[in-house]
Amino acid sequence: MAGVFAGAVLDPLGQQLADLSRATEQRDRAEREARRAEQAAGAETADLSDHADPGARSAPLAVPELDVDPVPAAASLAGLAGPGEEVPPVRHLLPSGRSTGRTLGAALVTGGLWAAAAAHFGSHLLLAPFLVFFGLAVAVSVTDLTHRLVPRYLVYGALALIVPLLVAVSAIDHTWHDLAGAAIGGAAAFGVFFLIWFFVPKGMGFGDVRLAGAIGLTVGYLSLLHVYLAFLTGFILGLVLGLVFMVGATTGRKTRIPFAPALAAGAVIATLWGGPVAQHLFHAGT
Repeated sequence: MAGVFAGAVLDPLGQQLADLSRATEQRDRAEREARRAEQAAGAETADLSDHADPGARSAPLAVPELDVDPVPAAASLAGLAGPGEEVPPVRHLLPSGRSTGRTLGAALVTGGLWAAAAAHFGSHLLLAPFLVFFGLAVAVSVTDLTHRLVPRYLVYGALALIVPLLVAVSAIDHTWHDLAGAAIGGAAAFGVFFLIWFFVPKGMGFGDVRLAGAIGLTVGYLSLLHVYLAFLTGFILGLVLGLVFMVGATTGRKTRIPFAPALAAGAVIATLWGGPVAQHLFHAGT
């Protein structure tokens, strides 16, 4: 019941934060366009002054009013759409804003994941950070399916709870090596995804980079092998979703898919079943 309540609260909160992130992205884009226009106008004014008659008075150059189109939801935090670039028709896979059905579904999924986490970890204090993490996983999956973005404040807020809880677990159980593994997992995941985003910015949004860091940090507390399984599973699920969307969309390979649900599902699977899977695949104890 606590998970159901948490999911019911996080879903509308995630929608509000997604709207805020999209508005911020639109404002930043408009400001960048305005600065470029001012720079171009200043360069043109300087060029005219260099070629003008020294005895003639130059009239001030009027800067044309900038007409900036709002950034479509599909482009937010996933690479801004270029001129004439078609926005895929799958950008709204769930209804955004207020939706009783979506909120109820998110609440039930969160409640189910919290129950699974309680069964997996028992009464151990390690349950607490993973309850927060599972709530984050559901919330960002929903915002990615509704707005095609991962709100940064959801990720930052979850990390503000997860990190102190992991430190507390390490202090009580004297498992500082597990905390070191979490730090390595988080830094490695963030670094790899940052490089992907840096070289292929239109293929991945920076929200996915932040989410990858949170996954690496939290799942990395279990083991680095859990992190590997989390992202391996996430990429496989993302590939399957991508193939489904490409078949069903008219944009083909240009279709942008929401990647956060696949990453979140991979992290959940690795958390709950990573030990048996790793032992079966790699013959390794966890």
